[in-house]
Amino acid sequence: MKKSLFVLTLLLALGAFHSPAAADSEDHLQVDPRAYWHYACALYAQVLQDGGRATVEYDQAARYDPTSSTIHDRLASHYYVEGLEYKTEEELQKSIRLEPNNIQTRLLLANLFATQAEYGKAQKEYNKILEIEPSNMEARYYLAGVLANQNKLEDALQTYQQILMADPKKAGVYYNMGLIYTRGSQVAKAEEAFKKAIEVDPELEPAYTSLGLVYELDQKPKDAIATYEALAKINPNNAQTFLALGELYYNQKDHQKALEAFETYAKLNPKDSAVYDYIGLCYFGLKDSEKSIDSFKKLLESQPTNALVHFRLSAVYEDMKDYANAEKQVQDILDNDNKSVDAWVRLGILYDKENKKELTAKTIDAGLKANPNHPELVLMKGMLAQENENFIEAEADYRKVIESELSFKNKQQADYNLGALVQAYFDLATTLDKENKFNESMDALKKVMQIQPDNAEAYNYAGYSYADKNQNLGDAQKYIETALKLDPNNAYYLDSLGWVYFKQARYSEAKDAFEKALKQLPEKKQKDDAVIYDHLAQTDVKLGQNDEAVAQWKKSLELDPTNKDFAAELQKYQPASSGQ
Repeated sequence: MKKSLFVLTLLLALGAFHSPAAADSEDHLQVDPRAYWHYACALYAQVLQDGGRATVEYDQAARYDPTSSTIHDRLASHYYVEGLEYKTEEELQKSIRLEPNNIQTRLLLANLFATQAEYGKAQKEYNKILEIEPSNMEARYYLAGVLANQNKLEDALQTYQQILMADPKKAGVYYNMGLIYTRGSQVAKAEEAFKKAIEVDPELEPAYTSLGLVYELDQKPKDAIATYEALAKINPNNAQTFLALGELYYNQKDHQKALEAFETYAKLNPKDSAVYDYIGLCYFGLKDSEKSIDSFKKLLESQPTNALVHFRLSAVYEDMKDYANAEKQVQDILDNDNKSVDAWVRLGILYDKENKKELTAKTIDAGLKANPNHPELVLMKGMLAQENENFIEAEADYRKVIESELSFKNKQQADYNLGALVQAYFDLATTLDKENKFNESMDALKKVMQIQPDNAEAYNYAGYSYADKNQNLGDAQKYIETALKLDPNNAYYLDSLGWVYFKQARYSEAKDAFEKALKQLPEKKQKDDAVIYDHLAQTDVKLGQNDEAVAQWKKSLELDPTNKDFAAELQKYQPASSGQ
């Protein structure tokens, strides 16, 4: 008996004991005392985390006092903790039948429905609560949520607006409205809502994150950066903020700030080694090859078979002209995956850059042995043949790729490779051009334009080819103008346009185009750039500006010293120039 009194005293002291139905009764003595006892024992069992005993005791309490909504509520809470949701609903429904206007119990039932994604039932309960108590903002807030989950976005927004009319300082409401606007692709309204949420609660971190994402979606990287920077000041330990900042700065090509953000992220989240990929790329962008290599190798410690990281390292070594290590990284990929087409192609390109033609050919053959008739490797085989002026072999390889890819396309197979088909047609066009099959070459280029209407290079090649042969100059001009619409500042497309003007005897316009082209060339000019100086020189001659022509041919010869045509033109006009 002393133990029983102790238990009751302890529960009362803890504030855990709540009177069952008798709490609302005028005559407490009418309540079966056994209900009190089992109720108290159930609470004590919960304190001891004895779920099985609590269930038995609650059931007994309900048996002795089936009219107690408090017992049903308690039993419902217990069942919910135990994960018995159907029992939870059953007890809450019993409680509501006893007390239909009990707001708290209806809230529990509505919330239970919401967690079970039974949004229609939840909506019905929240509406019932609002009928009983129209000023209940908690029910209205949850109602807006279940409306949104049913994709009733306008109804949800109206419900949130009703809350704000009563209290305009609800940051969470503005935040949720922002999420709804985002779902509806109403970017401007989402931005406004998130800003308002931050204004009401300057420390509401999710609002900053969501606002930053909205700015990113709206292609406002500077605003997104400013938002994340503000969030970083509020919570400098939020690793994801620095990851987002790093990605934004990296995309803006601000490698130094990106590096600082990524390194901060790495300190805050040392378990995520994947960030060292970004860190390595930043160092590479900053021309710090050694630190770039160190970062990629650090990532390989946790991901030794990550092919992408080996490719990255290969690119860094190649940039350092360390071809042996560049090749080793690709070989490491092939040692792990002999069927990696990208690795075979990459290795072949590296050998080709070192002018190791025999090794290039062997690599392509080995790749094709591992991946028979793979279009990218067959393409590369054709390119090597074309480079070695084996045009018949190159043409055969390109046609093989085209035939297989068109077959895949017609059968609607997943293996269809649009990029390979386009490249094969383009390379076939250049090969046919070398074989003096001009009309066939132009037909192949037109296929490229048909399949890929935004392929500026195809338009330029066709236009320049027609101009060079002094054919279809009107079409040539249209082709090149299309290329320039796609890539307005391309030096080589500007040169092509100038060449069309030259062929049309529009020499002043030609000169303007060539000079504009030269301004677009990178500081480090290549051998191919000598042609633009030659075109300008020929134009200067037509305009009677021989001194300027001589100067341009001298620049051509600086870039291409062995070009006999440039030397002959210079010799032809230099004496006349010297005598002036």
